[in-house]
Amino acid sequence: MDHYEVSVERRINASPERIYNLIIDMEEHRRILPKQFETLEVLEGGKGAGTVFRLTMNVLGSRSSLIMTLSEPEPGRIVQEQDRSAGVTTIWELVPESEGQCLLKLTSQFPKKPGFSGWVERLVTPAVIRSIYDQELKNINEYLTQVP
Repeated sequence: MDHYEVSVERRINASPERIYNLIIDMEEHRRILPKQFETLEVLEGGKGAGTVFRLTMNVLGSRSSLIMTLSEPEPGRIVQEQDRSAGVTTIWELVPESEGQCLLKLTSQFPKKPGFSGWVERLVTPAVIRSIYDQELKNINEYLTQVP
């Protein structure tokens, strides 16, 4: 396996449609980003498949940027964000449940780096990313239950 994954999931108290629209609309999406995401700059589009955006993060004092392209492999159900050059892919999967609720799964794949530093990264990164993603899903739930 040439990559490793970090996944979180949370039950969101909103319809799948509202959640999906929040994920694919970058103007609205930036409102729910945790503090580690410093900027989200739209480069092309802005909503839905074909949108390209630069995401700048500061995690544990290390700043990095990804240029992500959004696709919709299963519109209404799966959104994918990918930076091919960095080898990073993030997948949002919506699993409808009872009316007004949806299970939202967020998974990112990161390339495995060789050597000791790669081993350390694979040891530390999942817990850090999981914590950030847990906050993002919490933010989504709070935002969608406060905004009509």
